[in-house]
Amino acid sequence: MEGQQQAMQEGRGAGDDPQLNFMIAKSFNCVIPTLLGVIQVNNEGKDKSPFETHPAQMWVFVFSSVIYFSAAQLSVPMAIISGSLSSVSLLSVLLPRLLGALVFIPWAFVPLILAYQIHAVSIRDACRQLHHKINTIISSFSPTTLIQQQRLPV
Repeated sequence: MEGQQQAMQEGRGAGDDPQLNFMIAKSFNCVIPTLLGVIQVNNEGKDKSPFETHPAQMWVFVFSSVIYFSAAQLSVPMAIISGSLSSVSLLSVLLPRLLGALVFIPWAFVPLILAYQIHAVSIRDACRQLHHKINTIISSFSPTTLIQQQRLPV
């Protein structure tokens, strides 16, 4: 358990196989267009588009897809998180309304939780560095430091 937690803090998953992670990230290149095709066929002959019937899911899909296709070459973990969110958003449109909401709402929080877990160490280090810099600046303005700086050589 402790090793798994350390791996998450270092930005690694339980299966730290880069090849597998890359294959998972690239699989969304097939899943997303397939789900879009199913939604298109499902909405043929209907008066309202999915953007009118499921606005939250569709806008989350649009934004997460932009992130996925932008990050796919740069960050495999980000591609996995955003690609899965895009897929779940589309899947929730295809499911009955209540079941779709039960799948979509919790999953919408997963990227935030994972992003925090992946970057928690970096965030803590940045906060420590900022705290140290603030303390250094404040201590340079302390009265004893100012008196020492104002002494003139005799």
